[in-house]
Amino acid sequence: MLLPASNMDHLHWPLSVLSKAIHHKNLSAAADHIGLSQPQLSRLIAQLEDELGIVLLDRAARRKSGWTPVAYKVADVYFRNSRRLVASLQELQGDDQIHHVIFGTLEGLVPLAMEITQTMFRETKIPVIELNVYDLSDLEERFEKDEIDLILTCREPGRSKRKHVREFGWQDFKTIGPANSDLKVLSPFEHAHLIQSGKRNASKRERDETANSKIILSNSLAVRRLYLDEHGGRGQVPGPVQKKRPGTSTEQPVYLIGTEILPPVLWEKLENAPIKIPN
Repeated sequence: MLLPASNMDHLHWPLSVLSKAIHHKNLSAAADHIGLSQPQLSRLIAQLEDELGIVLLDRAARRKSGWTPVAYKVADVYFRNSRRLVASLQELQGDDQIHHVIFGTLEGLVPLAMEITQTMFRETKIPVIELNVYDLSDLEERFEKDEIDLILTCREPGRSKRKHVREFGWQDFKTIGPANSDLKVLSPFEHAHLIQSGKRNASKRERDETANSKIILSNSLAVRRLYLDEHGGRGQVPGPVQKKRPGTSTEQPVYLIGTEILPPVLWEKLENAPIKIPN
């Protein structure tokens, strides 16, 4: 059932509560964290279900109530549109009214990310920059969901062309350890890529070698470096970012990408400001 926009004004607050509650696995845990009693939250969710004609809470008798798949979709739609509204208002106000920017980066690009945060502090009046480190798959997933304002990465997420993209140069990767090592040290993204490429392209010998390998998985580059140094094995570690293309098979471009809802006044400053590339 589709409701006219004028009939949905009273749902903004219940939807905002749902968008916060959805991050907790059940109603009881959610109520503890958002400042409502469990009966109050339960009534609010029931109101939303009645108004929208959908089931948001799985009230199975043998376990605590959990969220349905459609509840996550509703919360995501509300969250995305709320972010777009805030971005539109900030565009009218200028960067004086931008109070918090969420910046995600790959761990191997942290030195450059820190230079970019310093540039933002210098060129804007933003008081808080949240700099978080993710592996590639998690970084792209969060960016696609508009949970991150800016990312520093080695490829453009998704298939669509991005509006806010600045290329910084290239990063090469060094392979550490002997080729015949039976211990592989990998990131979760590298492991998933290895499995997929192995299914498509690997020879029987390569598949056998992979099957017989011991694998250390960590989303922390620092952990992988230390493991390779202390215990051996074989893995890849990124080198510094450089402007000149290295011309190797392991090179990757380095991009700063802003979400589509990033205020243009902020992106214009990031796009044009001189930013030092650390050695």
